[in-house]
Amino acid sequence: MLRRKPKKRPQATRIRRKKASFSWKNFAHSLMGKGLFQRQVPWKLLAWIVFVFMPLTFIVVAYQWIQHPENLRITSVEVSGEFKVLNKAQLAPVIEPFTKTNLYLLDAKALETAIENHPWVNSASMTKVWPDKLMVKIHEQKPVAYWGEDKMLAENGEIIDATLNDKKGLLPILYSPDGKGRNMATNFLQIRRWMTGFPLKIIEFKKDSRGSWKVTLENGITLKIGRDQQEKRLRRFMVGYQQSLASVMKQIRSVDLRYTNGFAVQWKKGLSADSVFKASRRKKG
Repeated sequence: MLRRKPKKRPQATRIRRKKASFSWKNFAHSLMGKGLFQRQVPWKLLAWIVFVFMPLTFIVVAYQWIQHPENLRITSVEVSGEFKVLNKAQLAPVIEPFTKTNLYLLDAKALETAIENHPWVNSASMTKVWPDKLMVKIHEQKPVAYWGEDKMLAENGEIIDATLNDKKGLLPILYSPDGKGRNMATNFLQIRRWMTGFPLKIIEFKKDSRGSWKVTLENGITLKIGRDQQEKRLRRFMVGYQQSLASVMKQIRSVDLRYTNGFAVQWKKGLSADSVFKASRRKKG
C-alpha cells in the first residue's frame, strides 16, 4: 500500500511594516476631514488689528512716554544771530530753565517771551530739531543813540531802559520833550543820511516842544536848524563849510540856519567875522 507524503505546512512569515512618517499636509487633511477648519479665516479682522489697532496702540504708548520730561530731554541748544551788543552768555540763564524737558513739552511761546524781555533783544524765534535739539534765532536791538542820560534809542525807534558804557562818546545823545522815540530815530537817521561825507560827527540832537531841531557837532558847534526845510538848510551849511568855514571852525560857537537865503554865524566871545577872516588870511599867507 502506497503512503502519501505529508504536505508541508506553510511556515508563518513575519511581515515588517514600515513606520509611518509624519506629514503636516496629511495632518491638515485629517483635521479638515474632522471639520476643524471648515470655517472661513476672518481676514478683515486680522487686517484691522494689524493696520489700525497696532499702530494706534503704539501711538498711545509713545504719547504716554513723551509726557514725562525726563524722556528724550533736550541735550543741545544752538543760539545764533548777529551779536554786536549781546552775547550768548547773557542769554544762557534765561534759556536754561525752559530746556529741562523734551521738545514736545517745551513751552516755546513762553521761552520766546522771556528772551524778548531782555532789553537788547528785538525778537526771537525757535526751531525744534527732533529728537533733542533746539535752535534759537536772535535779532538784537541796534542802538543808534543815547536817549537822555540813562536810556538808549534803538534803530526801530524803541526806547531801551538800559545803557552801554562802552558806547559813550561813540553814539550821540538825543532829547525830545514828547518822548516820541520812533520819530526822533527817523529824524536822526535822516540827518545822518543828509550829512553823509561831512567830516564832523553829530554828538547831540535835540527837538524842543515846538518841533525845532538843534544839532551839536563833535567840535562843540551848535547848528540851529528849526522846524522847516531841514534838509535844504543843512545842505546849505555844508556848502558854506566847504567854501569858507572849514578853516575857521575853531572860532565858531554856533550857526543859525533859520534864514531864507543863508545862515548866521555866532563867533566865540571877543571875536568878529572880520577879525577871524583877517587872521585866517594872514595865516594862509
